[in-house]
Amino acid sequence: MTDAGPGDKHKAEPPDAETRLADLARDWITLWQSELAAMAQDREWREAWTGLMTLWAGAATAAIGAAEAMSRHEPHRRPRADGTPRPPPAAAAPDAGGDAVERLHRRIAELEARLAALERDGGPGGP
Repeated sequence: MTDAGPGDKHKAEPPDAETRLADLARDWITLWQSELAAMAQDREWREAWTGLMTLWAGAATAAIGAAEAMSRHEPHRRPRADGTPRPPPAAAAPDAGGDAVERLHRRIAELEARLAALERDGGPGGP
């Protein structure tokens, strides 16, 4: 144990990293709150920001319109890097269910015809 002389001052322990980080975050938030409050009061800044957002909205609308227009057309096929043309796209797969769908359509038409005849004749057990 050492004796502290009359000239020795009590040295406070430095704050830990977590405390320093919390203080830094609090100061940073306070700084930005004051900056944002000042910008909100500035008429020229509001006008510039409104103009920028209007410009951005117009650009976004134009980009969406261009994307929709491009999606309606077949994609452009660029040649390969060596200049040779690309092969044509592969043919679509055959419709394996085409015959079954056609049979279902015929059967539905037959059933609708029978139903119409039953309704016309009064049906079984009718008047």
